Amino acid sequence: MTSAFYLAAARGLTLARLVGTPLFLVLLVHTPRAESPLWRLSLLLLYVFIALSDSLDGRLARKAGAPSHFWGQVDAAADIAFTSLSLAAAAWLGRVGPWVPVGVAVLGGRFILRNLGHQPRLGGRLVEERAGKAAGVMYYLLVGAVALELAVEGEGGRWWIARAGDAVFLYTLGSASV
Repeated sequence: MTSAFYLAAARGLTLARLVGTPLFLVLLVHTPRAESPLWRLSLLLLYVFIALSDSLDGRLARKAGAPSHFWGQVDAAADIAFTSLSLAAAAWLGRVGPWVPVGVAVLGGRFILRNLGHQPRLGGRLVEERAGKAAGVMYYLLVGAVALELAVEGEGGRWWIARAGDAVFLYTLGSASV
């Protein structure tokens, strides 16, 4: 019974991330113009939920003893959708360069394609590259930095966030040849 609970929780968190992404995008785009501090707080809390759900869903599936190649791909697609769309919105807001979401999409597309043609090993784990995994984490953190900067109504971090986006994009280009 416990493993069924963990498995349901894992899949529920992955699906919640997919459902939460459009709401996050709305908050991301409208927070700079919002008068209410509730918008800013909601943006941060939703980012924290999405990041935690990404951290927990795989662990729960493994704890249930049922990691799945299919659900691993759904999880990866949820992550790619969240980061690429969030960074596209950030680019539209002028927070990062337009090449940054392209970097996420290319990195994520390579990952998905590599795993589509891959026969799953025992345990359903996906094939990952360290450099790609590191870039994915950096893109997630970049989304968090944009959300934090918007939530605190600051402009001081804007230049640094844009340069961090450039750096992650360049890292992605360098890791593509690995």
